[in-house]
Amino acid sequence: MYKLLFLALSLWQTSIYTIQYNTIDGHAAAFSTCQGKKILIVNIATGSSKASQLEGLEQLNQKYKDSLVIIAFPSNAFGNESRSNAEIKSFCENSYHTTFQLAQKGQVTGPGRQSIYSWLATMNENGVMDAPIVEDFQKFLIDKDGSIIGGFASSVEPMDSLIQSAITN
Repeated sequence: MYKLLFLALSLWQTSIYTIQYNTIDGHAAAFSTCQGKKILIVNIATGSSKASQLEGLEQLNQKYKDSLVIIAFPSNAFGNESRSNAEIKSFCENSYHTTFQLAQKGQVTGPGRQSIYSWLATMNENGVMDAPIVEDFQKFLIDKDGSIIGGFASSVEPMDSLIQSAITN
């Protein structure tokens, strides 16, 4: 009976590798291109008091670029992102010299949220945990097989040993 229950539950889960998003330049992208690497997903806002974490994200990107893909999802969900996609890209590149991937600005909360944030926030979709998005710069680490390793509050800096340990283990 338990095997049948597990099978039924697993049928509801969605693989991250089936999810697509748009880059900040408007091009279609897919998480399937990240297979074999860990993925750090972060909802950012350039007007947030945590915007300086963009520097730490770039340091993390440089340190682990062979084994980690960082994708930042700009959002005005918490009232801290008034810039357009072009302005966000310019701000990140010029102020913090970012080279990690930027997605198109979109919703990370509520019914109109982007598919990846529905997947991250809902255990029925990701198979690991329910994780409501409650602030800018929340971070989610995905393992090489597409499963969530864990989520990190915005208070956890990108170069924190908790994140680096999760990346290297």
